Amino acid sequence: MEKATHDIEKTTETMASLVLSVMDKLAGKESDLKLSFDDLTLEVGMMKAKLNGSIVLNVVYTKDAEKATNSK
Repeated sequence: MEKATHDIEKTTETMASLVLSVMDKLAGKESDLKLSFDDLTLEVGMMKAKLNGSIVLNVVYTKDAEKATNSK
């Protein structure tokens, strides 16, 4: 069980780093990042879940939001 927890933490860190890298490149370009899942299976110990759908992240940094507010 401890190894499974460690593997999940490592995968989560890797995915987070990848998403942050992509978001950083999209910042200021009024871009959306869409993550789509089709039969994504997550297994944690004896628990299993299947995900279908998508998550859309609108990439806006506070500096960009402040500029837009000040220019109006």
